[in-house]
Parts: sequence; structure tokens; C-alpha cells
Amino acid sequence: MAPLDTTARPLLSLSLIVEPDRQRLARFVIDAIDVLGGDVFSASVRVVLMLDTLRTTGLSANTSLDVQLMIQDRAIFLDWGDAHFGICMLPVTPATHQIDKLAEQLRFASESADPELLKRRNRQISEDLERYTRDAAAQMAEMESVLEKRKHELEASIRHAETDALTGIYNRGAYDQRLHESLLRSQRQNESMCLLMFDLDHFKQINDTHGHQYGDEYLKKMANAMRGAVREHVDIPCRIGGDEFAAITFCELKIATRIAAKVLQGMNGKVSIGIARCRADDNTETLAARSDAALYEAKRRGRGQFATEDEITPGVTGHP
Repeated sequence: MAPLDTTARPLLSLSLIVEPDRQRLARFVIDAIDVLGGDVFSASVRVVLMLDTLRTTGLSANTSLDVQLMIQDRAIFLDWGDAHFGICMLPVTPATHQIDKLAEQLRFASESADPELLKRRNRQISEDLERYTRDAAAQMAEMESVLEKRKHELEASIRHAETDALTGIYNRGAYDQRLHESLLRSQRQNESMCLLMFDLDHFKQINDTHGHQYGDEYLKKMANAMRGAVREHVDIPCRIGGDEFAAITFCELKIATRIAAKVLQGMNGKVSIGIARCRADDNTETLAARSDAALYEAKRRGRGQFATEDEITPGVTGHP
């Protein structure tokens, strides 16, 4: 069973200025008594007397009277200033949820009947919406800024993970991934692709003779020669280990040989190069094997030159 509320509770608060305000109050009082099961006929007599009493207050256009419709146990009454005006006694004490529901209905009805209050509420709603919109836009801009920052951090982290620390070109891990992706791209789109393998001639001897610092600068020189020979953001130069390098190029074999010649020139003819073109049935292993075999052919012929897979001497395997 729902609990009963025996404390004095306000059902409605109104500010009375002119006669229509008093008439609205009378209507709300009668409606409330009807909803709560009271005797509307008997209450109407008290409401008429209440209106007469309120008229004697002598309200002017510049003053208002704040009136509250109250309920306590079974009693319905009005309070204003020091006045306490009884309206009626209900047959039973209403449950708390009935009182709450009625108070909400009366509040809504009183506000709906007050044009000025509606205007103020509409202005407040508009201001709140504008504030919420500004706040949401600011929060969205902040989130986009954070996401953009995180994106740049992720891209920088990926670049760092894929970059050879000494030369600044792609490292072995990136080479393996890019070669796989490039091979699939070439085969699916029927796009020309060549793999160039590079091996610095007599690098160990250079390193031993001049020292590791000189050797490091020599490796950087090789990386720069490769960068200068390939197309930026198109072809992919890599250091795949020690003094071994590779370049994934999206071009015909003829163009790949020009790239090889340019690298040779940049290294003063002290690098051996093998070139193989991508075939429809290739995988990364078969393509790399042919490029490596062409590299061996260039070394076998005396180093300091390039050879293509078409120039491989049949039956000759292994590196010198």
C-alpha cells in the first residue's frame, strides 16, 4: 500500500497581480479538489469566499501577492502572507505519489497559462541550448585535437619502428612488409615492379682500414645515393642488413637499370647490384631469389656494376 503524507505540502504557488490571476487560482483549486476526490460543490462556496477575501487585499498594478495552495493530511487550504484560509477536508488522506503527481500537473498548467513565464522559460531553453552547443563544439574540437595529436604520435612511432637508425631509410622489418604489400599491389593492378639488391664492394676491408666511424658515413653515403636515384614517396629504399641494401621500385626493367646506374655513379662504381622484375606467379621469396642471383652475377663479372635476371649465367650459384 502506498505511504500517506501527513506533512504540509505545497500543491501550487502563484503570484497574483490582476483579477485573471485570481480566477486562474480558483480554477486550479477546484481542479485539485476534484482530482483528490473532495466535495467540489462545498469547496466552491469556500473558493468564492476566498476570491472575495483576496480582492480586499487592494493589490495595485505594481504589487503582487504570493499564494500557496497547500495540503496537510486531509485538509486543503491557502496561505498568503500571515493568512491561512481553509478550503475543504478530503474524505481520505491522499497517497504521496498522488500528491506529487497533482503538484506536477498544477505546476505545468500554471506555467502554460502564464505567457510571460513561458517566454522566460523559452529564452532560458534557447540560452541553455546555445550554451550546450558551444560546449559540445568546444569538446568536439578538443577531442579532434587530441585524436590528431595521437594520430601524429602513432605515425611517428611507426616511422621510428620502420626506420634504420643509422641511415634513415627503411629497415629490414619494413622491407619485408613493404615487399609483400608491393608484390600484391603489382600483381593485382598489373603494375610494373622491380626489386634491386645492392651490396657494397669490399665494405669489410673499408671498415677495417678506415674504422667504424668512416664505415658508418660510407653506409649513409649509400643511403643518400639510393634516395637520389629513386622517386620519393613512390619507390622504397631499404637497408636490409650490414652493407646490404634493397630498393622496391614501381617501374619497368629499363627504368630500374637507370636507377642502378645512378646509384653506381653516386658510389663511384663501388657497389654491385642485381635487378629482377616482378612476375605474375611470384612470391616474395622467388622474386628476392632472382634479384639476389642477379647480384651474384654482377659480382662474378667483377663487381662495381649491375646485372639483371636476364643476364644470369645458367648453372652458376652462390656468392663469391
